[in-house]
Amino acid sequence: MSFLFPKANPDGAWNFFDGALKTWSVQSDGNSFTSRQIFKHSNPHTGMGRKSTATPPYHWHIYQTERFDVQSGVLCYDLDGKEGKLVAGESVTIPPHHYHTFWLDTESGVDLDVHITVSGGPNAGFDDTFIHNFYGYLSSCVMQNHTPSPFQMLAFLDHADVVLVDFPLWTGRLANIVLGRWFGRGLGSYQVEYKEFSEKSD
Repeated sequence: MSFLFPKANPDGAWNFFDGALKTWSVQSDGNSFTSRQIFKHSNPHTGMGRKSTATPPYHWHIYQTERFDVQSGVLCYDLDGKEGKLVAGESVTIPPHHYHTFWLDTESGVDLDVHITVSGGPNAGFDDTFIHNFYGYLSSCVMQNHTPSPFQMLAFLDHADVVLVDFPLWTGRLANIVLGRWFGRGLGSYQVEYKEFSEKSD
């Protein structure tokens, strides 16, 4: 049942989508957080390019700056509507308010190993807890063929100061507050941290 409720491995890695995505916490000092993430090229949840299940939705950060450092493989990204690629040893830094997402390059034929560092802002919501719960919840739903609740997903994003681009203009931030915070967490009692996705859980 580990594919339903992901747990940390002895090496500290967390497996999502039945091992298609593995994450580690590299460093966290209160001012920045770095996550190592490995995306498997041979798995449909991570190896289908931008359409992969594990590909982050097109989004922007209210406060945080995000940096991608490729360790191995090839990373494709969309930054403000312009696509690019990074290979091992290359990086890209994305300031707040810039639209972006990334995915594994399917043409490379190899796994993607990338370090992602988020820094800045008054809210440390985008951290290891966010990754465990956001991907843990999404992975659990997908592996059980359940549709994720949009109220729950927006609650996660609102707590981490992450806004979807899907909403016109800046209404994405309003959607986070109304649908994620008020309806999701307030009326729906959705949480942003679950014991099932905690390192402290049994």
